[in-house]
Amino acid sequence: MSTSTASSPGDPVAAASPPPTTLPDAVGGRDALRRRLGAIGVPLILLALVLIFQAINDAFLSGDNIRTIFESAALPTVVACGLTVVLVLGQFDLSIQAVAGLGTTAVAVLMAKHGLSVAPAIALVVLGGALVGLVNGVLVAYARLAALVVTIGMASLLNGAEFALTGSQAISTGIPPGFIEFARSEVGPIPTLVIVAAGAALVIWLLLDRTALGREMRAVGANADAARFAGVNVERMIVIGFVVAAVAAAVAGLLYAGRQGNVYPLTGMSILLQSFAACFIGAAMFRVGQFNIPGTIVGSLLAAVVSNGLLLANVANYATYFFQGGILIAAILFARVVGGRAQEA
Repeated sequence: MSTSTASSPGDPVAAASPPPTTLPDAVGGRDALRRRLGAIGVPLILLALVLIFQAINDAFLSGDNIRTIFESAALPTVVACGLTVVLVLGQFDLSIQAVAGLGTTAVAVLMAKHGLSVAPAIALVVLGGALVGLVNGVLVAYARLAALVVTIGMASLLNGAEFALTGSQAISTGIPPGFIEFARSEVGPIPTLVIVAAGAALVIWLLLDRTALGREMRAVGANADAARFAGVNVERMIVIGFVVAAVAAAVAGLLYAGRQGNVYPLTGMSILLQSFAACFIGAAMFRVGQFNIPGTIVGSLLAAVVSNGLLLANVANYATYFFQGGILIAAILFARVVGGRAQEA
């Protein structure tokens, strides 16, 4: 059988990929319609939300508020992009919020209580995040434990570590002013954290879409047994995926400490539901039926728009939980509908 693209005989990803099939016209037409729905559905929803929130409060589209929306979306986007890698592999990571929380408290403790300068403190927190991801990945890939169970257990351990590190006390002094200024600074009209998030998203996008490693990860997510048969080291891919997700969460967490300027256990970013919702919304866009970084970015922005709009609409804080859960369920359903056959794989 000839194909439109050539591949080398030893290419494991090509070998792991299923042969192309021809769908009946009716099925192909439905799939095409689903993909068109995915391409325009999420942008239309985002536009509708913007118009609704602007009608409720005319300050919504002010320059200051738009900057606030992008800044509030920046760190959750970093976490969601890391989570995208794990989801591409067909796994789940429910420890990302706890990793981010420990990153927030750990960097503050290292600088405020142990006198470390900014660079060593950041390096240690990033290394700690990588270690957490390594443990998660090894337990899932080599010990064959369920990712949901492993990461829930890890989240509980990390939550306890936050209290142990801080002595259950708030840290409001001792964080270097330069670190706080950096996290709150702007480059022209653009918040520095937005630039950091864009850089992190670009790196992860390049990893997934422009490297052999990324192609092998997608092969594992599509069919791990076929990928292994083709020569892909499935276990290694899974470990790398969990490490990337944990490092992204740790980086976001430590930057959150600088943005806030004070730290208390379990009061870090609430990004678990938001990150999963962003990823599933992203699976309904661009590369329909597959998790992808551009879609995840749009999903994160949509979540930030909803959160900010509700705040300006004076909706009670507790209602945010209803909307977060609802967005997650709707995102999964929408991704399933527009993904069609791809989502069934």
